[in-house]
Amino acid sequence: MSILANYREKEEMLRKLKEEMSRMQENPELKKELSFKEEVQAVLDKHQRNVADLATIFGLNQSAATAKSGRGNRRTRKLKVYVNPHTQETIETRGGNHKELKEWKAAHGSEVVESWVTEERE
Repeated sequence: MSILANYREKEEMLRKLKEEMSRMQENPELKKELSFKEEVQAVLDKHQRNVADLATIFGLNQSAATAKSGRGNRRTRKLKVYVNPHTQETIETRGGNHKELKEWKAAHGSEVVESWVTEERE
């Protein structure tokens, strides 16, 4: 794809996103939710609290309320099995940091390689 065609495609995508955003801004439900969020944030700021404190007060699951980094709280990723249809090579990985998987994605594109997933398991 030429640079100019790519530019025009991105320009069109931007135009569509701007239209969608303007429609969303007119939505009364969105206005209501944004107002609620601002009011809750104002109360939290007034009492020098944060969202994690709010989750603790209401007894919500901490990991659902705020994502904390750390190995102990992190769930294990699903094992994905990729099969390259060109070479019939198989890769089993739980993350995207696999050397060959990165090479496949660079050569064929991320979406194409993700379509090669044949199995996902815990």
